[in-house]
Amino acid sequence: LFAAYQQKAVRTAALITGDVSLAEDITQEAFVICLLRMNCLREPERFQSWFFRILTRCAWKAMEKRARHSMGWGEEMEVLIPPVFDCYPSEKKAEYEKLYLALEGLGKKQRTTVILYYFNDLSIKEIAHITASLETTVKTRLFAAKKRLRQALQEPENAGVKKGELFYEKGKF
Repeated sequence: LFAAYQQKAVRTAALITGDVSLAEDITQEAFVICLLRMNCLREPERFQSWFFRILTRCAWKAMEKRARHSMGWGEEMEVLIPPVFDCYPSEKKAEYEKLYLALEGLGKKQRTTVILYYFNDLSIKEIAHITASLETTVKTRLFAAKKRLRQALQEPENAGVKKGELFYEKGKF
């Protein structure tokens, strides 16, 4: 299970938190929690959504803890961009970096929803289970996030991007 989900989990946690080293710690914590609670999983075929629910909760908790210590989400941006996007073609790297910077402007729930849907190819139903939300809430978050991202990505060089004013279409990147 670790080998199957580790890379995807670290990428997800890094995109949520903005910090690769923190993402690695969060991923380890999530796997340990899964190991300790494995007997609670009644339906093994739902492991992925169960695991990502634990992972996102750990990431949100870490973000809140970091916020209390007054370290902003974007401060690790320069460190995060290369490792997260190394697996993508170099000619597209600038586009991915622009997308990532636009993601920074989303709130944690919208950002998490976008990451789970577009980067991890999870369904609306799975995301609703992971985030403990209604499917309509997930759809609303995706719609609002796409609108903000579209606005941010249409601006030249993200000039004047403000937090919360930030699209990425599934399969484009």
